[in-house]
Amino acid sequence: MRTLLICAMDSEADGFRAMLTERRDEEISSLTFSDGKLYGNPVTVVRCGVGKVNAALCAQTAILRYAPDVVINVGVGGGVGTGIVTGHVVVAKDTIQYDFDLTAIGEDDGKVAPCDDSVSQALYRAACAVLPEGHASFGRIATGDRFVGDSETSARLRDHYGALVCEMEGGAVAQVCAVNGVPCAVLRAVSDNANEQSEVDFPTFLASAVSDTEKIMAAYFSSLEEASV
Repeated sequence: MRTLLICAMDSEADGFRAMLTERRDEEISSLTFSDGKLYGNPVTVVRCGVGKVNAALCAQTAILRYAPDVVINVGVGGGVGTGIVTGHVVVAKDTIQYDFDLTAIGEDDGKVAPCDDSVSQALYRAACAVLPEGHASFGRIATGDRFVGDSETSARLRDHYGALVCEMEGGAVAQVCAVNGVPCAVLRAVSDNANEQSEVDFPTFLASAVSDTEKIMAAYFSSLEEASV
């Protein structure tokens, strides 16, 4: 089973690239795809760049080139749900693009894209196994083309859309995967709390949040290897 890992930034992708064995790099559409094995599993890692357009372009390119069985979008995000703070991780049950707004013509406020329950639950179990008790959650992740740094927007994402975390790529990746019929999961470690303190918290907690994602993915792929034995 081939897995595609999509990360937005080099700081999120480099650790996964370093874990690969039998690594081969290929450049397509200015994207560098690193293909190899992780705990015996075929894995392709790519940095898509920040934002929904970059994420969608990358996901579609990778699906056409590598035909992955599973796509996982992994990285960091801002906590907006009650009690979701730095040091916590959220696995998406689904995603919503909160900046997709057609209410002026009587249509959708937000665009929902599903995540694969089987893959998502496996990621959630891996998160629960490596994080302190209560630090892993399962729920909605909100995607939009902005870095959220104010309490008003954070509260709206929580109260109106039911989100636990906000970020800038997951909803686009999930939508592309849904169109192509490819199972998808989205995982975010909380690097800031999407409020007025975000500009300080994000660089402060980025490294520890990325470290948490690496531990979770190592546990996830280890469980796949064990299941195949």
